[in-house]
Amino acid sequence: MISVVWHTYETVTGNALPDDAYTGTYPDLDPGWDFDFDDATEMRHRLPRLAALFLSNQT
Repeated sequence: MISVVWHTYETVTGNALPDDAYTGTYPDLDPGWDFDFDDATEMRHRLPRLAALFLSNQT
């Protein structure tokens, strides 16, 4: 969403959005979700419905 604000600000003012105009913070992730998302077997175990959609052709 910041890109929408960034683009709008630049379009309206003709100036770049100042570097200190925004901050981005992210919540700490649950340590239980610290696994290799590229591991198809692990994905099938943890997220079976998504894996069925996106990993159907992978082993």
